[in-house]
Amino acid sequence: MKKNDDKPALTTDNASQLGVIEVQLLPNEKVAFFDVREKHSATDEELNARYAKGEIRIVTESARYSLAGILSMLQEEVEVEGEEVAPGTTEPRYKLDPEYQRRHRWSDERKSRLIESFLMNVPVPPVFLYERDLARFEVMDGRQRLTALSDFYDDKFALCGLEYWADLEGRTYSTLPKKVRDGIDRRYISSIILLKETATSDEQAALLKKIVFERLNSGGVELSSQETRNAIYNGPLNKLCMSLSENSTFRRLWGIPSGITPNAGSDDELLESGDVSTLIGRRMFEKMEDVELILRFFAYRQISYFRAGLNKISEFLDRFLFKGNFFEEDVLLSYREMFETSIEFLFDSLGSDAFTAIGQSQRPTKIVYDPIMYIANDSTVKSKYSELIGSKEILREELVAAYAEHAQLFSGRKTNYADTQARNQVIRGAFFKAISRI
Repeated sequence: MKKNDDKPALTTDNASQLGVIEVQLLPNEKVAFFDVREKHSATDEELNARYAKGEIRIVTESARYSLAGILSMLQEEVEVEGEEVAPGTTEPRYKLDPEYQRRHRWSDERKSRLIESFLMNVPVPPVFLYERDLARFEVMDGRQRLTALSDFYDDKFALCGLEYWADLEGRTYSTLPKKVRDGIDRRYISSIILLKETATSDEQAALLKKIVFERLNSGGVELSSQETRNAIYNGPLNKLCMSLSENSTFRRLWGIPSGITPNAGSDDELLESGDVSTLIGRRMFEKMEDVELILRFFAYRQISYFRAGLNKISEFLDRFLFKGNFFEEDVLLSYREMFETSIEFLFDSLGSDAFTAIGQSQRPTKIVYDPIMYIANDSTVKSKYSELIGSKEILREELVAAYAEHAQLFSGRKTNYADTQARNQVIRGAFFKAISRI
């Protein structure tokens, strides 16, 4: 190997003198983040004025839908309006986007119990809709209930696990006795519609949807931050993150088995098989942490503009995803290439240890993932991909030394702005020292 005497190694010490490390952003990529400041304590007069003005007040109306009409209702298409849309383009009047669905979907038994509730006329909670445009709706809460009803009327599953109507086991909708079928057809499901006039802007609409969605789900199984984002901030960037989460190399680096499904064995079965990484990976999959990791990579490119660092990571990602859904297509295409190239480079150069603090831990962590993916997109590092892969033992040696020297920094307990910048500097220093030795 040839030693580069013209370029001095970049050590941790002199890296810290460079201040904030920033990767070069793409045109139209920059996002304006809110300042993180102490909340102003409002006076009674200010609070009264805010209330009288109607600030943060939800406008709703109620409706009832016949169960017999649910299938046709969800299949109804309406023409998409807009100058940039080709004439004749249609979309569902009621959107049940797959990105919205939680990954641990209802089993046939749970769907059957819902049908049994309607047979017995047991009260069922209303579904909540958001009017995204005039007479066009997004289902905010109740997607599983509507999907179960739609599947039942479409004969997609047979009743099972019933408690009080066990004699109907194995029956589909079309094979129910006539009077039973007529009886369930007479039932209704209620809805509460969050009207479009609630919000004056897309940003306020997103905020109000987030408030309603979180309050609706506060009494049930706790949703992860990313599950909430998928329900509220759906759009092109969100769809890209969903797509990239299926990358096989990415899944391998995080221990998420390829092809994992919500029903891929019980926890006990996975533990008995000894495949703990599969169990952890399924947990990540179910809570959409894999999708959040993709979003973190893109958002972290602008971490130097968010003074709260990782202390308010959820707020950081919310804001970035909302704004990022309006990025132009060329930015999203660059994002895809950037992510896929970075993942392959790190796997080729560091193997399955890429996101671990090598020599200190054997498990991948976000505290390593963030800076190493960030620095992998440094222009100097990118220009040396092939050389670093060809001399992977040198890069590994430098990272082992960096993690050992700064073990506390990569322990996961340091999350403020200065800590994120320090980790960026340490990882950059390790890469530059490896480059200087090639």
